[in-house]
Amino acid sequence: MELPRYVDLLSKQGLLLRVAREVDCRLELGNIARECRSPVLFESLKGYPGWRIFTNGLCDGSLIGVALGLPPGATSNEIAQELRARKSSLIRPCLVTTGPVFENVETAGVDLTRLPIPHWSPLDGGRYLGTWHINITRDPENGSRNVGVYRMELLNSRQASVSTSPNSHLAIHVAKAEKMGRPLPMVVAIGVSETTMMAAAAGVSGVDELELAGALQGEPLRLVKCKTIELEVPADSEVVIEGFIRTAERVQDGPYLDYAGATNTNPNAFLFEATGLTYRNDPIFRGTSIGQPGAEDHQLFAALSDVGLVDFHGRPTKQRLQNF
Repeated sequence: MELPRYVDLLSKQGLLLRVAREVDCRLELGNIARECRSPVLFESLKGYPGWRIFTNGLCDGSLIGVALGLPPGATSNEIAQELRARKSSLIRPCLVTTGPVFENVETAGVDLTRLPIPHWSPLDGGRYLGTWHINITRDPENGSRNVGVYRMELLNSRQASVSTSPNSHLAIHVAKAEKMGRPLPMVVAIGVSETTMMAAAAGVSGVDELELAGALQGEPLRLVKCKTIELEVPADSEVVIEGFIRTAERVQDGPYLDYAGATNTNPNAFLFEATGLTYRNDPIFRGTSIGQPGAEDHQLFAALSDVGLVDFHGRPTKQRLQNF
């Protein structure tokens, strides 16, 4: 279920808060999102005409069932049963020639500051481009694909930091590319289906997360080839940013409010540089404000934990919090 359909479904079921008045993406939007604790669609953004922002899409455990297409009010046990049944039958993605994300294509003069990137929390050091999105790379040696969710802070009009654990699949890909003396292609997709987010956040070994996404949505995920790099991305994404990680460089990411509610800084984050930007007409930017109990990342990890799909790449503090 692509993101606009999910938002419409939430609206029809009376679960969506629409904010029609103009809202400032700097702090005001994050404050509202944290206070209301329900799915929110911001329909008028100060300085960004034509854009909308959706957040809190999975801020209640029952909403995971809605995203899976289950009847409203599904219990956590029913959701876990459905996740177990679906994850066992992987579905390979299919390649298509085009998709809604190519309604607007920019491959020259990319300017990421034109995107309505929120400054979510006063404890964050800046605007976070990637909070509820997917990062796609391929292993430089064997070509295997990795899809994950790695926090990204906007640095300037073309660059962003990418923060991840040293044991993550992305870090392994970067290390291999750095050893070869070349950059690592990476694509960032914002506003993918919530089932694709579930798959990207899951801890799976030896499995293509996009095949898991197909299993969770019950049909193949449709992919399109990127315009400036040799990768594929979900055709129904709202926003796609293509580019490279400059493997020989490191930058500071943060301070930022982390999953556990602590303010952290990563002085060894990767540096991403954009080479292309594509997005749908009437686009919806998807993000989330993390760092508070019961936030949507907690809800998602709780559901994944119920079916054995959580892996924090050796980070025991986060694992203990999730298992609490």
